[in-house]
Amino acid sequence: MRNITFLHTGLGEGKLPPAAFDRALLVTVLGEIPDRPAALREIYASLKPGGFLSITEVLPDPDYQPRSKVKKLAREAGFQIHSEYGNFFTFTVNVVKPG
Repeated sequence: MRNITFLHTGLGEGKLPPAAFDRALLVTVLGEIPDRPAALREIYASLKPGGFLSITEVLPDPDYQPRSKVKKLAREAGFQIHSEYGNFFTFTVNVVKPG
């Protein structure tokens, strides 16, 4: 695969290029981000229209974010909920940038 890019940057710092990505993944990391709303807004801006963000949270992660909070933050950033799986302890919420 030649079309996969891994980035190591502080989310919410404005370093992601606009409308550059089709997909983004946050696996047990949302709670570690100091400014979660800014981070999700930046991911939103960096996704192409129709792009997906998949957010997974798993207990016993000490920075676990409840599903309701994840969905609220995603909606506030402009995303639409696409699908969700799992239970209270382990879940994934997939959101899409309208396009």
